[in-house]
Amino acid sequence: MPEDPSPVPARSLVTGATGMLGSAVVAHLLAAGGEVLALARDAGRARSLLPAHPRLSIVTGDVTAVDSYRRHLPGLAAVIHTAAYFREYYQPGHDPDLLHRTNVSAVEDLIDASAAAGVPVVVHTSSTAVLGRGSRQSLADEDTPVDADWESNGYRASKVRAEQAVARACARTGLRVPLVLPGWMWGPGDAGPTAAGRLFLAVARSELRAVPRVGNHLVDARDVAAACVRAAIDGQSLRRYVVAGSWYPLPEICGLIAAATATTPPRSVPAPVAMSFATLLEFQARLRRKPPIATRAGVRVLVEGNRARYSSQRATRELGVSFRPLAETLADEAAWYRAHGMLPPPGSTTGRRATRAADGSAPATH
Repeated sequence: MPEDPSPVPARSLVTGATGMLGSAVVAHLLAAGGEVLALARDAGRARSLLPAHPRLSIVTGDVTAVDSYRRHLPGLAAVIHTAAYFREYYQPGHDPDLLHRTNVSAVEDLIDASAAAGVPVVVHTSSTAVLGRGSRQSLADEDTPVDADWESNGYRASKVRAEQAVARACARTGLRVPLVLPGWMWGPGDAGPTAAGRLFLAVARSELRAVPRVGNHLVDARDVAAACVRAAIDGQSLRRYVVAGSWYPLPEICGLIAAATATTPPRSVPAPVAMSFATLLEFQARLRRKPPIATRAGVRVLVEGNRARYSSQRATRELGVSFRPLAETLADEAAWYRAHGMLPPPGSTTGRRATRAADGSAPATH
């Protein structure tokens, strides 16, 4: 892996290290010469997804159980917190208690424990969901207040409450905690896969015939990772940094996925049609006892994202953030899935075209 000349903390703990963002943070830190402790619940899975590197150690633990990782905090230069309960929220039967414990309580525990151990900075990954949606005429930024209906979506509510928990913990401890607010993250390393990854694979495997005519802000997880690392060095406490990338129509995104994987892009349909398909797909998934490729909750978030517009100027100006071209992100994601056996090599058969339509995956605004 080539060395990155940008400064990084000498020794960092990364939570959610096997996730798309967490693994990108690990890679960025290692490339720049940092030592990394990767917090993961499953050490075997972490070893299979993260690089074998002399400066990388796997810490087996759970972010919701502070005693499982507390002893590793002394001597750290930074904690970069990327773990979140997100993907599960947009699947049927999610656990509201686990959502709160992961996205809210664990954040406050992490900051308290880090401060007690003498860690100088914790970077908290928040979400553009904590902001009002903005518009084409007036982009939302870090100071845009959240919309009045913020409690209608449990994930968004948990991220709002997480920022409130961060503020309380900072008031008690004086710890420096910058806040990074990503848009919908895509890119290599999406092993989960997240909603974005499920959509990518569905298009690449010709399992989708149609997608809704909506759009959203899309950002490469590696660009968010660079922002998180830079925030650990230069970010101000309780200062938000939106890292949302650019807004793209979903049919365009799917067209580029098709180009990267040599498949036929799905056609576009009105959003209400997508909602009807999502209802059907949820019913079929229950019968088959498999996760649905689309959910009604996911379609609703896509429709909300269609109206939202965000500015990333502060992160660009203060953290030096830049954004990769979308085609590069999707090509690299295709290569990663092929390398990990989740897509066939170029030129081979991708499998039968399914009759499923209108993916309703939720944008991974973290």
